[in-house]
Amino acid sequence: MATYLAPVSQPRGVDLILSTCGETQCYGRGTCRAPVAGGGGGLFCDCMLGYKGERCEDTVNESLSVYLTLGVLAIIVGFFLTAFLCAKIRQKQNRRKRLALGVYHECNNE
Repeated sequence: MATYLAPVSQPRGVDLILSTCGETQCYGRGTCRAPVAGGGGGLFCDCMLGYKGERCEDTVNESLSVYLTLGVLAIIVGFFLTAFLCAKIRQKQNRRKRLALGVYHECNNE
């Protein structure tokens, strides 16, 4: 996705098309490009995949990161909750078995 930058005055003897232009003008997330002949305007940033904006300052999946974080957190909490419930159920089952065995042993001892 290419977005156009505001015209930049070019200092004498400095070539803004060099790689440093992409690092400074496009935050290192894109490449500075000169407009097509007759396209007017100044340089524009040709952003790398995943970035957008006039100077490649925004990420495409920025809004997804919140949902992804919440989803992973929900899975982790669900896992621990399930493990806790399974442990409690097993603990109750073991207690019932011990009580049943204790009652059985008492009946046989009489």
